Amino acid sequence: RVLTTRVAWLIQTGQVSPLGLIAVTFTNKAAKEMLHRVHELTGVEPGRFWGGTFHSIGHRSLRTHGETIGLPRTFTILDAEESEGVLRDAVDETDRGFFKDKTHPKPGPLHAILSMARNTQLPLAETVTRFFPQHEAVIDRLPAFARRYAERKRSDNVLDYDDLLEHWLEVLRRSPETAEYFSHRFRHVLVDEYQDTNATQYEVLKLLVGERARFTAVGDDDQSIYGWRGAT
Repeated sequence: RVLTTRVAWLIQTGQVSPLGLIAVTFTNKAAKEMLHRVHELTGVEPGRFWGGTFHSIGHRSLRTHGETIGLPRTFTILDAEESEGVLRDAVDETDRGFFKDKTHPKPGPLHAILSMARNTQLPLAETVTRFFPQHEAVIDRLPAFARRYAERKRSDNVLDYDDLLEHWLEVLRRSPETAEYFSHRFRHVLVDEYQDTNATQYEVLKLLVGERARFTAVGDDDQSIYGWRGAT
């Protein structure tokens, strides 16, 4: 309600056109509700401004600007099960006997370790020590697995969900022109459920806002539910 009322006020008072703002939240359900409420308040069709989840907006950005980091626009997005399958193959190619050892993490837990490192922007070793101490025995093998996993995705032209954020951040960092385009286009950046942002999302937001845009965050520490994926 806070976010959508502010969006409506910005549009109705003429401070910004619908094309000049971007509104972000965390779940598809919440994003759909957000767009519906803005439409009810303003009459503006949802397609006229950028609104959705971090991942959906990252996806949209990569389809348009991913080629700046060598990412073809024809990429396919993997679901969780498919991502674990690609990781399993990558590990088998690197260390064929790894999953035969019952003490080693299976593809699901292993994917969770890599995902946590990517979302917190922490080294793999520190990620395991802080969040997965039960797997400290395999710390030395993880960098090779992560590299091969990334290589397999790139060669297959596929992305997992974390790539939608990581590559979006890479585009903004490696292409100053793209970062300038976003910060110039979006005069207002608004984020709901801000307590659930992780380090990668935070870095994306900083580059989106740049030196021009105004930033609005709505959140409540007591409602944080995404600590398991690196929210802080």
